[in-house]
Amino acid sequence: MGQKIISAIDIRADKVICLIAQELQILDKGKILQLIGIGTSKLKVNCLKPFSMETDEIKNHLDAAISKAEVDAGIKISNVYVSISENMKSDYVEFENKISGRIITENDIKSFFEDTKFKRLYTETDEPLHSFPISYKVDNKKSLSDPIGVKAETLHTKWHVISTSKNYLSKILDLLNNQDISLKQIVSSHYASSLAVLSDEEADNGAVSIDIQKNKTIISYTFDNQLIGYDTVKVGTYNFSNDISQVKSISLEEAEIVRKQIDTMNSQRIYEKKLEKYFEIYSSRAEELSNLIKNIIYKSKFSYLVSNNIVLTGYGAKSLTMQKFIKNQMCDSNFRLGSTKKINGSKTYLDNPSLASAFGLLNYAANHNMEGDKDESKSEKKSVFSVVYNFFRNL
Repeated sequence: MGQKIISAIDIRADKVICLIAQELQILDKGKILQLIGIGTSKLKVNCLKPFSMETDEIKNHLDAAISKAEVDAGIKISNVYVSISENMKSDYVEFENKISGRIITENDIKSFFEDTKFKRLYTETDEPLHSFPISYKVDNKKSLSDPIGVKAETLHTKWHVISTSKNYLSKILDLLNNQDISLKQIVSSHYASSLAVLSDEEADNGAVSIDIQKNKTIISYTFDNQLIGYDTVKVGTYNFSNDISQVKSISLEEAEIVRKQIDTMNSQRIYEKKLEKYFEIYSSRAEELSNLIKNIIYKSKFSYLVSNNIVLTGYGAKSLTMQKFIKNQMCDSNFRLGSTKKINGSKTYLDNPSLASAFGLLNYAANHNMEGDKDESKSEKKSVFSVVYNFFRNL
């Protein structure tokens, strides 16, 4: 039997990324993921929402990223996991089921997906993407991290559910159908990022991952290996470039080049390269964003669980200025720059925080068995809605 191939497409405001990995069995390490193909296609500097572009334009970017990855890997892809960074919302759902003196099993937890409370999340406009059991209470008094094996009368579970719009999902499905590629699963990009960059210890004991994207920054809270919540700041790398463009009356493309230069320079190099006239503008925006991040984390109801570990990732994470500001603002926390874990490949790619959400898709795929995994070549292409629903049913 051939080695398992996993393909992932990350659609973001800055670029479209396609990754291809092979699952290998290593005697002393068990299963590992080996990166065998990568392709990217950069979007225009002024693009803030990829699906606001003309269909042909986003299709061309998708074609380019897939083609590069396929040439790199030497194979054609037939199915993919896709991450999205737009049109998502959170709901918290309380679910209680009667155990009646039995020992709690995994099926008791999964029964949520057969209940009307979960089915009601499927509306005319929205679909659930992810459901995380974030707390358990037995007999309305005893909180547990893992209730399986406990004898009880009732089990109360609090679920964190991330949903997105059906229209948005349909656009993605249409794009893939035009490529003759089947959709395996759609995944939230900030969830994927946390899967890529957090260590097992951080994910278990609590951590904050700060994903600085082009059009926003997403602050995700992980505890007990579950994504328990997230917040969004409507400031990203675009705002840095736009500030420089507006104040200095240069094009947005020129300002983006300046921003990227400043990202990787310390103060001495900035003055050597005569970029100080731009740095004051850049620094003001960086200070504003780091202050917003700090205040949101400290005010979050999850702060006491997760704020000991801070991991910075995303398109804007290479900024030495942002790293310095956040480290100083969160001086009581362990702080580090996020790099991809649990995947083999070139360190140039794995250590690049702007690729974290794409690599997280591969982590997700390797650890989530889907209904269609048995024989892809003989299975009919499914709608995104049936894929998502059957995924939850088969958890």
